[in-house]
Amino acid sequence: MSAGDTERATDTGAGVPVLAACACFNARSAARAITDLYDRALEPSGVRLTQFAILAVIQARAAASMQTIAAELGLDPSTMTRTTRPLEDAGLVESRAGGDKRARELVLTASGRKKAGECRALWADAQRELRQKLGADVFDRLVSDLGSVTRALR
Repeated sequence: MSAGDTERATDTGAGVPVLAACACFNARSAARAITDLYDRALEPSGVRLTQFAILAVIQARAAASMQTIAAELGLDPSTMTRTTRPLEDAGLVESRAGGDKRARELVLTASGRKKAGECRALWADAQRELRQKLGADVFDRLVSDLGSVTRALR
């Protein structure tokens, strides 16, 4: 193991050489740190990043089935139900019959559209903060590389 590997193990908090070289461990560690940054930024809205992602998909589509949202975000159905229920309870999202009567569609309410706009501004602040902390080149490469990893493994 090189000195760089030892530094990375300490940087990630692993302290274990095998984990320092583990793509999964490092990806999960980075994901937690990045999610924490975005959740802190979104905190004034009362919405977490996972919920904002659902609001953003619904807003982009005007209406979307749970299956469509889950597929687009890479979520399983139980996670979708658990994540959308508070949005429905808060009156941000409502469920209605879709084109296919067997599938329900989610739509944003007027409050949901307002909340999505509020969240988008806070999300943009998080994007700027992460870009500033990482530097523009690393940020752009990170977003691109993570997309490549996801496409390769799905």
